Amino acid sequence: MENNNLKKYIDNFFNDIELYDDYRNGHNYKGLLKSSIDMFLDYSSVFNAIRVYEMFFGIYQITSEDKSSAGRYGDNNIEPNIILDIIELFLKYENKVNINFSVPIHSVNVFIMGLAIYSQNNSYRDVFKEYVLSSPYKKYYKDMDNEFSNEEFLYRWGITSLLFDLAMPVELLSKPLKKRMTDEINSVFENYDELNHINLADIDESNFIPKINYDFADNYRSHYYNSKFLDLFKPTEVMAHRISENFRFNNEQMRLLTNHLDNFVDYMEENEFIDHGFVSSVLTLNFYGYLIQKYRKNHDFFFYPVVDSASAILLHNYYRNILQRNPFNLGSLFIQSHPLAFLLILCDEIQHDNGEASNSFAKSYISTIEISDKNLDIEYILKNAFGFNHSKYKEEFIRHSLNVETCFLRGIRIFDRYSVEKDENNLRDILKSEIQPANTSIRTVEKLANQLHQSYIDSVTAQYEEEKSKGEVNEWTKQRYEWLTPFEELSSQLIMANIRQAESIPKKLNFIGCEIAELSDEREAITNFSDDETLDLAICEHERWCEEKISQGWTYGEVRDNDNLIHDCLVPWDELSPEIQQYDIDLVKEIPSLVESCGFKIVKNKISLLCLEIIKYQDDEFSLLQTGDFSGNNRYINFIQTNNLIKTLSKRGYSIKDLSDDRKPILEFGVDERDLASRQHEEWCKIKFSLGWNYGSKNDNEEKTSPYLVDWYDLDVSKQNHYINIIRNLPKICNEVGLKIIKN
Repeated sequence: MENNNLKKYIDNFFNDIELYDDYRNGHNYKGLLKSSIDMFLDYSSVFNAIRVYEMFFGIYQITSEDKSSAGRYGDNNIEPNIILDIIELFLKYENKVNINFSVPIHSVNVFIMGLAIYSQNNSYRDVFKEYVLSSPYKKYYKDMDNEFSNEEFLYRWGITSLLFDLAMPVELLSKPLKKRMTDEINSVFENYDELNHINLADIDESNFIPKINYDFADNYRSHYYNSKFLDLFKPTEVMAHRISENFRFNNEQMRLLTNHLDNFVDYMEENEFIDHGFVSSVLTLNFYGYLIQKYRKNHDFFFYPVVDSASAILLHNYYRNILQRNPFNLGSLFIQSHPLAFLLILCDEIQHDNGEASNSFAKSYISTIEISDKNLDIEYILKNAFGFNHSKYKEEFIRHSLNVETCFLRGIRIFDRYSVEKDENNLRDILKSEIQPANTSIRTVEKLANQLHQSYIDSVTAQYEEEKSKGEVNEWTKQRYEWLTPFEELSSQLIMANIRQAESIPKKLNFIGCEIAELSDEREAITNFSDDETLDLAICEHERWCEEKISQGWTYGEVRDNDNLIHDCLVPWDELSPEIQQYDIDLVKEIPSLVESCGFKIVKNKISLLCLEIIKYQDDEFSLLQTGDFSGNNRYINFIQTNNLIKTLSKRGYSIKDLSDDRKPILEFGVDERDLASRQHEEWCKIKFSLGWNYGSKNDNEEKTSPYLVDWYDLDVSKQNHYINIIRNLPKICNEVGLKIIKN
């Protein structure tokens, strides 16, 4: 595996295909589609992903004409493109929910990966061709020699891969937003009476195919006798029949599947989840069923290629979550049973986390890929130890879901390689993403904001008085002095700037293991920060300032221009001049006195206290926390590990509280003890990987190898006992620092 071969594979795919509209109607749609894919491969942005959507659904738009138009706004494209309109609407709502990856980028990645596998794997191509030719569908795409064309795959796979995550936002939208989205969908279709009652708040109401032509299903029923009792204007029953045919279910199995899908909305509500694949498949059939009837297209065009794509969309979650469990108990999916579903499950998992995460801490990307008839080999670059045993779990997931040998003779091999930045920067980024500030009341924030402004007034006044006493007042100093005004008289923008800076103080303090407390708190007040802590706080403040400026429209420029929102300090910390760095350093040095002037004090938080106490229970190279000097990298590692310990306890139903809490503390973890210990080992491995460590036969600080970077069950018993000892003593450790553990 020398390089990422995707571009070469995509070139091969398009070299082996001719599009019907190109040779029949004189278009160059193949060139347009390939150009959009090439641009995406060069730079995988949302903008370029949308271009791929527009090209594909422009080329394959269903209109009243026999030909289609690539591009939505051409002179010949007078019909609205319903599919693109609905995609735009769903993408708009993606920005309203917390999805940790970009749906269009992920979907286009899946689309491209499927094209590459089809291009390079003869087994898949042969199975797909036989799958199409053995069905009653005879209107499939054909080449100039009237033979089976690869365009049939392109069409079915494009619908499948580009629409399978369409309804992802619906999983996370609140009911009011679902209602608003429903209203917008219906406004898009206000000129189409048959489509004006989509309801995302109640998916059952959308489980229909508009009835425009009552003969719509007759031809399909003539080919499939056992479909005559089904409502073929109902997506769930259409997909149940298609899946039953594909998997050769008997009548009882088909009845069971039909009932389950008909009642799947209730099933999801009872189990408090939404399967976006189910919603996407229902909407796909809804829209395409309407378009094909409206424009009097051959109804086979719906019941074979479109239903094939929709059932694959359904199966990409439904197969492993439902069909591989009771009462169906299906094994891993064979490629012959449903080629599109097989490919979608495979490509979705391969491309999952492929550079699409919104949080740079949790990101991986494909470095190299080799596809042939015999094997599929993929190497991922993992940043910051994202996904300990990433390759193992990915391979296990794929093998559980798919019978990969039916496509790749030697199976699938997945490799991981770690990309490690400078240890200190890497750990700082991890800590920033993991540590959350303690809740701070608006009363405290208001006091801090007022005091921040007062400190500014005092600073400007002192500078003005000093320059005035020397008889040489700088014009900028004079102007700032004349602009001084009480906090309550500031503009809304300046008030919020002070509020945001005040709100950042608790989070910055948490970053160094501190928090704001009442003066009556028994913990010792911290009046000065160490040099390491001061530098950390200064870097955090600069990054906060940059984020605020950028959010307000400022951009970087070598020469500052306030009128045009250009600032020369919008650069990483290391690129700032020492004078500008010192400004932030001086600012954070004032935090203790600022907090004190508001009637509070700064103290060590529970993470710091637990860190220091846990260290007393360990003294070897394999410590959960780092012993020795409690600064620099050691401090980062200890904070991260202790924070992970607290989160692990929370996931298992435990909380750490002050001794003043009136709930009864636990004295031991019982059956949870070993599970908690194994989870902490996994977290320890993640931190080691993030620093560039790998497995080795001996512990070597120079080479960064350790024999303990293995699964829990492969770990030496003495090392397992080390973790277990920490967990076993944790109630006692907490008590030593004024804390206790309770069971929620």
